[in-house]
Amino acid sequence: MAYWRMRMRAGTHGENMWKQCKPHSVAAITYDGVRNVDLAPFSPKHRPPGWDQAGGPAAKGSLSYFAWSIRGRDWIYVADSGTQEIVGKGYAKATSGQLAYHFDPSSPIVDQAGEGWRHLIDVDWDETFVPFPYEHPRAPQNTVLGLNRNEIAAFERATQEREYRQSGLTEDEAQDAVLSEAGYPRYTPAAQRWIRREHVALSNHFRVWLESTHGIHAAQEREQIDATFEVGGQEFLVEFKIAYMGNTKRAIREALGQILEYNHYPPRIGHDQWLLILDSAPCEKDVAFLRRLRETFGFPLTLGWKADTAFDFEPPLSFGG
Repeated sequence: MAYWRMRMRAGTHGENMWKQCKPHSVAAITYDGVRNVDLAPFSPKHRPPGWDQAGGPAAKGSLSYFAWSIRGRDWIYVADSGTQEIVGKGYAKATSGQLAYHFDPSSPIVDQAGEGWRHLIDVDWDETFVPFPYEHPRAPQNTVLGLNRNEIAAFERATQEREYRQSGLTEDEAQDAVLSEAGYPRYTPAAQRWIRREHVALSNHFRVWLESTHGIHAAQEREQIDATFEVGGQEFLVEFKIAYMGNTKRAIREALGQILEYNHYPPRIGHDQWLLILDSAPCEKDVAFLRRLRETFGFPLTLGWKADTAFDFEPPLSFGG
């Protein structure tokens, strides 16, 4: 998952195309030379006809990112050079990991000159997003820019602060609220919606993999538990977690509380094995932490994560097949 800052104006202070893109649930871009060229069959190493007329290095870099780098479930922040604000946020609706770009010869995005903006990405824009001020300290000339971790964190903090202000808190109160959540900041509404969808997809992927690979049927969403199944007389409990912004530590932290509740909070009945499954690979510290819990407290806990079309486990897990 990557994060992008994107502008949607016809020129630095030209026509605001965001007003069209948002209601049509797309991000759009266009440059001379390739306005009517589908970029999908091409790549950064195999560029299309007219590429040399697409502008300077910043323009070509932005177009390259848009067509060949942005993937499904990547996040996009919309920057408005006219108001100097971040005015929108959403995620690419393509399948996770797949290129999000598509070419639409009948694009609904048309500028005042009558030119269609045919290079599109379908985006689920957050309708509750609250704009916040933004300057361009890095690569201001780039229409599309990949955000680094510091920029992502700053954008998330600014988004939360504006939401707190909208709820009636003063500026100082909003800043205090954000700072109090600095370690594990609150999810924004768009993030919550994305996490829910990714959670369902991860759960379904695991169920299909478990049945097709090992012939084991898993029951989903019973008594608030993500999934359960039985192997060799042992009951398995599965808790799935999406590592938002790649934060596997936070995902593990949340999952452990739920796993303990589902096994020990009265009148719950404990399961023989506990699986905590992430959508991305853990780091070494994550693995060491779970290992310490197993060794110190005897938790029957296995950490798993999605790896391409299958799942990996630590410690290695056998389903008897």
